[in-house]
Amino acid sequence: MPRPDPINRSNIVNADTFQSIGDLAAGIIGNIEIIKPANRQEWLAARKRDVTASDASTLLGVNPYKTPFELWAEKTGRKADAEDNDVFRRGRAMEFIAIDFLREDYPDWKITHSYNNRYFRDPAGRIGATPDAFVSRPDRKGRGIIQIKSASDYSVKNWIDPETREITPPLYVAVQALIEAELTKANYAMVALIVSGHGLKLHPPIEIPLVPKLMAKVRAEVADFWRVTDSGAHPDPDWKRDGALIEELYEPNGEVVDLSNDNMLPVICDEKARIATEKTAIEKRLKEIKAELLDKMRGASAARIADGRLITAKTIERAGYEVKATSYIDVRIKKAGAAD
Repeated sequence: MPRPDPINRSNIVNADTFQSIGDLAAGIIGNIEIIKPANRQEWLAARKRDVTASDASTLLGVNPYKTPFELWAEKTGRKADAEDNDVFRRGRAMEFIAIDFLREDYPDWKITHSYNNRYFRDPAGRIGATPDAFVSRPDRKGRGIIQIKSASDYSVKNWIDPETREITPPLYVAVQALIEAELTKANYAMVALIVSGHGLKLHPPIEIPLVPKLMAKVRAEVADFWRVTDSGAHPDPDWKRDGALIEELYEPNGEVVDLSNDNMLPVICDEKARIATEKTAIEKRLKEIKAELLDKMRGASAARIADGRLITAKTIERAGYEVKATSYIDVRIKKAGAAD
């Protein structure tokens, strides 16, 4: 895989300790580089060479928003970085509000908002992180990191434990906080959730356990990801989640390939044909049932049947519109001996 252009080394200077991290321009903490990007573009470029804290959970199979195959496509330049979309823009805006709320609610905490102006990376492990904030608390030794997350009134349900009904960070969020603490040499890690809807509510920060075994697992999975990627291969795609990306990446090029050694393909092709036949039969039967129901109702808008259920019929008006030109890949299976 081609490497991104090296980061300007003038942005990296020596630093002996973690002291005054909020004021540190850039430096090195042990084996960790601290990079100070001049702008968002430099920050995105710095992240390109690493698996970042927000993506590492993908390799553990616990990230609901991204697959290892999608991560590979991003890191190899085949897909645009997902960090630059409307959802993430909203999250960045909410981050400032959450920091203000934290300072109001916890006036004795010393909170330093990072906001993408420090990127921490382990060059050997090719893991990176950008903590949202650093904190010093009078009741705790050392320093910690605070990861800010935002949710809507609707999506906050993903944070509610089904048994306790309490706000509980999802595992992929906990993994991100763990990595941020590891790379910044923090003594503790917290996650603060701000929920937007009819108002704004900041939930009390939740501490994330720093589990060395989990961090070791993360490092092993990241190392394997780069080993596979650097060899020119890619992680196995998830055909349920990666279908759109696969179609985007593999547009037909006119070639004919020999897949006769893949013994699963005849089985899959038979299944496709069977499902297509069943789908046609089902759609046809549904139309017949609809016609029979409307015939029996004779224009009525509703009908009560013997078991108490109610059948309703309503005319749906559909506004006219112009269909924009689109394209898709049509996959068909021809009989043996047919022309290519």
